Amino acid sequence: MYCLYGVGIETERAYYYRKTIPDSNILNGGSDDEIPTYETHLPYIMDASVNEPERHVHFGTRSSDGDVSVPLISLGYMCVDKWQNSKTLNPSNINITTREYKHREEFQVNDPMRGGPHSADHVDILGNVDAVTDLLKIVTDFETDGLEDHIVSDIVPISQKISKHNAL
Repeated sequence: MYCLYGVGIETERAYYYRKTIPDSNILNGGSDDEIPTYETHLPYIMDASVNEPERHVHFGTRSSDGDVSVPLISLGYMCVDKWQNSKTLNPSNINITTREYKHREEFQVNDPMRGGPHSADHVDILGNVDAVTDLLKIVTDFETDGLEDHIVSDIVPISQKISKHNAL
């Protein structure tokens, strides 16, 4: 099995919320001329006041490495850890090869909408020359012996930390 995905782009990963205090007048029926706001109807809203740049938190949104759409932990954890080390999740013990593609955006005059031939963006990766080359090798079974793990992110130590924590 092959895991092919892009990395190297700041990606939303978590959000901070705060509890709202509903307007008691609205809850008791209120008057017809009052326009309810989201804070009067939602028990929690995003807390945009939380800012911790050292932890990659900006306006209530925590970011991490990823492909701009999916965070690294969701892209690679199963590939580099669970499917490799779990008899339950990989009972046939099939080989897992993980190939990461580091985002390198390049402007192309003839294709200004994409990030270029080395983009690792969630959708652009379909045009990443290295990913397409690997994919063609896989589907044609041509020179797949040369396709080994290629990991450029911190997914291995992150996965080890999670597995160590879960073992407690």
